[in-house]
Amino acid sequence: MKKQKKLQPPHIGNMLKKFYVARKVNKAGLARDILKDKSTVQTYETRASLPCHVLWDISVAVEHNFFADLASQLPQTYTTNIPEDTTQAQRIAQLEAENNILVGQLELLKGVMGK
Repeated sequence: MKKQKKLQPPHIGNMLKKFYVARKVNKAGLARDILKDKSTVQTYETRASLPCHVLWDISVAVEHNFFADLASQLPQTYTTNIPEDTTQAQRIAQLEAENNILVGQLELLKGVMGK
């Protein structure tokens, strides 16, 4: 493992607070959804870190991936175990194959027309 400069971890409470304001999250409703008191949910906004299971419960309740938000703050050079999304590559390959067929058909048509 290479020694790198220390990255400053994000303040989870601030991240949650910004999200709540932007999405107008009802904290009383959120507290009910995650089976906590409203005061507990408000306390989360002041905490620099939270247990993963708490952040998971909030993510599920508000249908937002806070883990992806955190991951996006890490350098792109860091590895993950996320499987590569190949749908775009498959679509490109399909279009290239279709393009090759059309180029062949165009050449054939040009040959038939004598040009």
